[in-house]
Amino acid sequence: MICALALTLSLASFTTDKKKDKKEETASVTFDAAIYKVGDSNKVKLSVNKNANERLRVVVKDKAGKLYYSEVFNQRDSKYRRIFDLAEMGDGTYYFELFHKKEKLVKEVNIESTNSKLISLQ
Repeated sequence: MICALALTLSLASFTTDKKKDKKEETASVTFDAAIYKVGDSNKVKLSVNKNANERLRVVVKDKAGKLYYSEVFNQRDSKYRRIFDLAEMGDGTYYFELFHKKEKLVKEVNIESTNSKLISLQ
């Protein structure tokens, strides 16, 4: 009888721990971003997943800190998708800075011109 009681208590605590882990995991995956080159073009697509009903700030800067783009996305949607045309951007390194709550993500884009622009994403 004592063994059965001990087994029941240990199983109950194990299931409670699993529930806590899932809650913590869900809470920690609230902000993620990816940047993709669009086909054979001078465009990149920025995809951000965030908590719904919370704002997102997107800033594009160069290495020297010169601001090229700034937007605050306040929509209730949890997905932010934009295509940026980099055809007019000069050679160099550019940073997509993403701010959500107190978190910051930075995505790096390098542009190098040959006969056509070479865009590499970090």
